[in-house]
Amino acid sequence: MGVALILLGALLLIVSYIAGWASSNLVLLSGLILIVLGAFMHIKHLKNGEKY
Repeated sequence: MGVALILLGALLLIVSYIAGWASSNLVLLSGLILIVLGAFMHIKHLKNGEKY
């Protein structure tokens, strides 16, 4: 789930750049939040999966 959020955030940033929405803070902040949240979830999942 975390990797999917990272990819979705990156895709949102790419589409916003191509569409010319790069000046909208809301779109850029949404992409950043998705990427950070996805990275956090991915790291949390990896830590919970360890057996040590």
